[in-house]
Amino acid sequence: MSQLLPIVEELADCETDAERAAWLLRVPAGVIFRDCAAIRRVLTEAHFRLGVDALDVEFAAINATRLPDGGLPQTVVLGLHAVRSFLRDIVRKGGGR
Repeated sequence: MSQLLPIVEELADCETDAERAAWLLRVPAGVIFRDCAAIRRVLTEAHFRLGVDALDVEFAAINATRLPDGGLPQTVVLGLHAVRSFLRDIVRKGGGR
């Protein structure tokens, strides 16, 4: 039996980078916050470097200080858009290990 929570176990069961990228695009931000270390370990063991980078960007956004209007700083928003675009591209192309 795995020590991972079921949602993180879904990530561990992914067989390709496309599946891992799709998981990263779907997973709730709260799971990223709560299980960041376990997610990082799974992505690192899978040698999915872009996934680790995406996790870092998402985690930074969750913890970013918001602007007075409640929005995120433009640099954070641009980083999120870029990394999610890369992940969507991986999903669209499919494949990977």
